[in-house]
Amino acid sequence: MTEKQEHLLKLFREIDEICKKHNLRYVMAGGTLIGVLRNEGFIPWDDDVDIYMPRDDWNKFVALSGTEFPPDRAVQCVDVDRSYTNSFPRYADTSSCAVHKHQVIGNDKAGEIIDVLTLDPIPADDKEYEKYRTHMMIYSDLVNISVVFGNRWEVPASLYLKYLLSYVFLGKERTLKKLEKIMFSYKEEDCDRYAMRWGGCPFLFDKDMMFPVKYMDFEGEKVMVPRRTNDYLVWHYGDEWSYIPPHGERESHDAICVDGIDYKEFRSDYMPKVNTRKARFNAAVRKFYYMATAKKSHRLTHERDLLLAKSTVMDLKARIKENGRSLRELTEQHEFDVLNEIFSNYYQVQLSAGFIGREDFPNIYPFYHPTLLEVEDEVFMAAMMTLFYTERISKAYRMFQVREKLASVTPEMKKVMEDVLLFRKGTCHYEMNEKKEAEEICRELLERYPGNPSFLKFLCRLVMDRTGKKSDLREAEKLLKDALGLFPEDGYFLKYQADLLWKKGQRTEALGLYADAREKTNNGIIHLELDKFLKKHKEESLKYCQDLLDAGQKTEALRWIELWSRLLPEDEVVHEYLCLARVKAVHTQRELEEVIEEIREKLDDSEDGEEKKQRPKENDLYRKAMTEAWKRLGYPEQLARLRTELIYTDGDSELEWLAEEIRGCKILKECRAEVYKVLGDVRRKQGRTSESFENYFKALKYVKHSYVKTELARIFLADLYRGSRRCTAYAARTDAMEFMNSWLNKYKSQEDIQALIEKLM
Repeated sequence: MTEKQEHLLKLFREIDEICKKHNLRYVMAGGTLIGVLRNEGFIPWDDDVDIYMPRDDWNKFVALSGTEFPPDRAVQCVDVDRSYTNSFPRYADTSSCAVHKHQVIGNDKAGEIIDVLTLDPIPADDKEYEKYRTHMMIYSDLVNISVVFGNRWEVPASLYLKYLLSYVFLGKERTLKKLEKIMFSYKEEDCDRYAMRWGGCPFLFDKDMMFPVKYMDFEGEKVMVPRRTNDYLVWHYGDEWSYIPPHGERESHDAICVDGIDYKEFRSDYMPKVNTRKARFNAAVRKFYYMATAKKSHRLTHERDLLLAKSTVMDLKARIKENGRSLRELTEQHEFDVLNEIFSNYYQVQLSAGFIGREDFPNIYPFYHPTLLEVEDEVFMAAMMTLFYTERISKAYRMFQVREKLASVTPEMKKVMEDVLLFRKGTCHYEMNEKKEAEEICRELLERYPGNPSFLKFLCRLVMDRTGKKSDLREAEKLLKDALGLFPEDGYFLKYQADLLWKKGQRTEALGLYADAREKTNNGIIHLELDKFLKKHKEESLKYCQDLLDAGQKTEALRWIELWSRLLPEDEVVHEYLCLARVKAVHTQRELEEVIEEIREKLDDSEDGEEKKQRPKENDLYRKAMTEAWKRLGYPEQLARLRTELIYTDGDSELEWLAEEIRGCKILKECRAEVYKVLGDVRRKQGRTSESFENYFKALKYVKHSYVKTELARIFLADLYRGSRRCTAYAARTDAMEFMNSWLNKYKSQEDIQALIEKLM
């Protein structure tokens, strides 16, 4: 967990404690909810916490702020604090500094925050929602000057201007109160839906999707989550929500964070340099311009999209013709890898956010005004069935919705749409622990869509959930044999195959298959299940590795811990044992150096490197591994230990103490070269370059053909290379004599340099 996540967790626990104490409702939402299901905590790269809270509960939470909040805490909410610059509330730590874009010219409490997205009750009448949405856009545009909201919904510029003039001449308080009276007039008991108040995206939810809440684990706490969690996540992220995205697609949030000060100190330095009046005026003009030109802009964008659509359709026809086989034949024979290649460019365009949108902030307009590529029914159906059979069911369903809105759907398409909803109904049954009903639906769907991987995985989960002892394994074995016959490299099925081997007592084979499963799926749920299961057996496995090392069975120990490093690749203790086993088992100097460098990087570059350096020596296997590596490279044990300590030591006084310890090793006459080499390293770390090279020259005097000579050669040759490069650079601009004298002083003369090189080579 990062330092920021620890801070956010502290803030969230405060909210959670107040809500549970006073029977207030909230639910984890967005990426935070994915973290609950996929990690039982934060997503590793996430840097915020999102929760939803019904408006009535939020109002009660605000009322408790005077008595229940810890010191340095405050609510941020524009209907409470008119200086706040966003449309949705937050819970803030006022002793910290985290300034978001919209807060740069504001005056609200810009510390670390928890987003609390309010759920406003809305009647089932869509006209009432549209009225709410229009006024929410105006409200958001008046409050938050950094973003234009209304243009995405084509809110009339004249309406914005009306409220802007009211804001200027009648005052902020009066104008916002008028809008709040319109938007927040509905009572929760009279409404079946919520509108989630989030700037430009007031999303709609059925109340029973959210409440009554369920409880799940988040960083050791039982937290509230939506009643229909899967429905919510599929709506928000699609069926792919459970999969870990590649590094390039991992998003975080932007804020100016400064450690050690609060936001007031930052503002006192920064704010006087900002012309807030000019910034507000420019923002208001920009908003009016974008709203006034929204229709024209959207029309031009649509015309551009139509041109791209035509060229994409022409490309698709050429691909189909080039393939030579009919799409129906390929579909019936389940050759979806071939179909996926045919449709690759079509998918890239048609499934893009610019064409079909997404219910998020920047892509909300194309979501309600999508663009459909005009293809024949047979082509469209083949494309959708390819999505259906390649685990992109939500994308297929979205395309059916677009087609239904802009063209027409055939009875066959309508049936597939109904089956998608049936599948989601089955997952809801599973979520409610109604597993019998879920399995009935799953088997019904597999009869209509044999070999569909999404349905097969769901059935595997259901069957494995009720699979007990060895005698009950036949059904699961048959199902997994069929599944792996179709998808032999899918880690999801491999994981369940490993479960069966484990139940049979074939544990070594199961562990190998678990490692393959982890590497062959990026499904976060499977990774979480593997982590929870394997960590129960980690201590026993590490002890077995240590026993093998103690018995001198180094190769077996390395093979065993390499397997566990595949099973738990993020586990630090497993990595420490891996380094230790490699040091003992590898055969070459180069391999030993690779291990040493890997440990150095862990200690120097990781966020918790300092924490690692402060661990007790007896618990630090990195120390043990490095000391063992130096010993294998020819250093006596005492000096090997001191050389390892040099990596862990900072501060001039501590380094001086270490130098005295190293000098004490001079009595070992046969290792004087090693003593002077390590003493030179200490002086180098202290920044005393001349003294360090004096020691290196002394080491060279005593050195024999050993690893120390290799190290010294690298040091001297690297210094000569870097110095000559810098000397050339100086000479190109000015007189380089002063630098040359300073640099070459430690080498005395050109003849000495020549002799040094001859000795090293």
